[in-house]
Formats: sequence, C-alpha cells, structure tokens
Amino acid sequence: MQTALKGSLPRCSSRCPAPQANRRVAVQSRSVVQVRCQASHHQEPGVGPSGAFSTNLLGQLGSRMRLPFLPQFGSPQRAGPSAAAASGAPPGNSGGSGSGGGGGGGGDGGKGDGDDEDRILDSKQVEAFCKEKGVTLPADMLETTAKFGLRAKMLTAFCAQTGFSGYLCRTMPYMRDRILADPLFLFKIGAEVVIDSGCATVAEVRKRGDDFWAEFEFYLSDLSVGLVLDVALVSLMAPAALMGGASKAAMSSGWIGKALAAVPSAFFEANVPGGKAFSLGQRFACLGVKALEYSLAGIVCGLIGQGVCNSIMMLKREVHGVKEDDVAVPPLVKTALVWGMFMGLSSNLRYQVVIGLERVVELTIAKKVPAVAYGSTLAFRFVNNVIGGENFIDMARWAGVQ
Repeated sequence: MQTALKGSLPRCSSRCPAPQANRRVAVQSRSVVQVRCQASHHQEPGVGPSGAFSTNLLGQLGSRMRLPFLPQFGSPQRAGPSAAAASGAPPGNSGGSGSGGGGGGGGDGGKGDGDDEDRILDSKQVEAFCKEKGVTLPADMLETTAKFGLRAKMLTAFCAQTGFSGYLCRTMPYMRDRILADPLFLFKIGAEVVIDSGCATVAEVRKRGDDFWAEFEFYLSDLSVGLVLDVALVSLMAPAALMGGASKAAMSSGWIGKALAAVPSAFFEANVPGGKAFSLGQRFACLGVKALEYSLAGIVCGLIGQGVCNSIMMLKREVHGVKEDDVAVPPLVKTALVWGMFMGLSSNLRYQVVIGLERVVELTIAKKVPAVAYGSTLAFRFVNNVIGGENFIDMARWAGVQ
C-alpha cells in the first residue's frame, strides 16, 4: 500500500502547467482517495517553497485513508463508527479532539470536547458498548448515565476490572468509585495494613519496653483498632471517580450533599476538566471536613476496639485472678475520644502530606517509570506509620488513658 501511494503521488517540476490547471491522481486500496494538486506560478498549493507537501494535505490523506505511516496533521476529520468498533473503545471514542460523529469533540458521537477518554457517552452508546462486551452495569451507573451521561474513560476502566477488584466494582459503589479513580487504591490499602501492623508492633515494643507483656492488652487494642482504621484512612482521603458529564455538586442532592461534593477528598486532589475544579478555599475546607470525618471514625473504632480490649482484660482477671502488676482498665469513652483527637489532628495532617508526595511522584518520575509509584508509596507510608505509632502512644499517655 505504501509503495503504491508513493508511486502515484504527483511530483511538481519546473514544467508545471499554467495557473488554474488541475491534476488528479487516484490511489486505490479498498477505497479511492482523490488528491488534487492545483498549480499556480509553477507551484502547487499542496507544495510549499521547500518542495514538501503541506501539513493540511498530509493531514487529510492520513485522516481519510487511516494510514498508519502518514502523520495526521492539521484539523482532524470525521471518523466513522467503524473506527471505534475496530479499536475496541466505547462508541464515539475514536478520532481527535475536533468535532464530528465519533470524534473526540462534539458531534453525533457524544458530548464534550478534549481528550477522547473524557468523552461523555449517552445511554444508547453505553448500552450498545455493554451489549457488545457482555457487561452489565450496576443500577447506580445506569441511573447516572440516563441523567448525566457516562464518561468513556470510566466505562473502559470498569470493564477492565477483573477478579477481586471486579467484584468490588460490581457490588460496592463506594469502593468502585475509588478503584476507578486510582489504579493504586487497593495496593495502598494493602500496603497500609501490612506496614501498620509491623510498624505498630515495633513502636509499641520500643515505647513500652519492659512493660510490653504486662500491657499486652493495650497493644492488641491499638492493633485491632488500627487495622480497621487503615481502610478508613485510605478510603476517606482517596479521590472518587467522576462518572457523569456534570460536576459532583450538580449530581448531588440537598444543600449539604452539594457543599460536601464541592470539597476535594484531599488537599492535593487533582482537578478534573469539566467536572472538578477546586479553589484554594475549598482545599483548605477539606482539612476541616477530613478532621471531622477522621475524628468520627476514630471515636467509633475506639469505642469498639477499646470495648473489646476491656472485655478481654476483665475475662482474663476472672479466669486467672487479679495480680499486683495488673494495670487499671482504661476508661472506654475517654479512650475513644483520644482516638478521635489523634485521628482528626495527627492522622489527618500526616496523610494529607503523604498523598501530596505521592502525587508529586505520579506527575514526575512515575510517568517514565511506573514502578516508582509503588516503591514510593511503600516508603512514604512506612515512615508515616512509624511516626504515627509513636505519636499515638505519647498522646494516649498525655491524656492519661494508658
């Protein structure tokens, strides 16, 4: 095909016909592409002073013929639906960022401009794509599609989920939105749990010293509460995917829901064109919202964890009797309040910093070496957990609950 094209294209020479003369060359490979070369002053409009074909002519050739060896310069042309079907992308998800049915901008194939992956698909396009792939969308995604459309990027990401992540995406919308927004979300939860368990043990041994075994119940309480909180810590500050073609505030109901939807999940959360654009004030408001959320999570987990710990301590003393070196049973409510204070102040600020550092890596080194994102996440969260473990013991002893 490439040889046939090169042999058929007209060459401009000094013996070019008079102005207004036309040449037409037909290149045939499944279809016929007509190239017109108009001469003026012994020079064809498709040829610049340097003798090279203009970018507009090459762009039209590459766009109409869909040849991989011709770069697509100039304004993108209309691309038919067959191109999207051949690529396996959602309907209307082929072509450039210009307009046209199935192109990256507006037109019949969808709504919105810009990157193809952020195109907004309507209900018919989503239904056709899911039917072709044999995928069934959850009820809430279908409802969002009917009201606001569905982003092609989110549809593609949802269909790509398999195994455990696929199960979570199909059954738990809260987890699904975070898995689709951050491919490392489940890895971060797993890393947090493993690192926290090890670091908490090291910190407890260092801080308690010779009293570690005498205060073992406290260690179990801290560890059990910490493991539950690990999931909450990562989830509450993880960005949620923007499914529809409107902002989260527009898709939320009630003034409270709209106000909370306008606040980012983390201070350093990235903006999403056409959906999320956070001001500096909204980012500072995030610190207050997360302090409240983290505090509530800490209080609830503290009540449960310390309640279990106190029950174990009382049962142990019922079986083995009271000993002189037994520590006093910690006050349940006061301990839970300490957990809430620790989460709202210390954990909130530390995890905001961790997420900021992770985003810096993702925007720089990880773009060239993706594996760096995994290693940096482990490193950041390891240091954070060591600091947090020792910080909690200091705070608990300062408050007089341990």
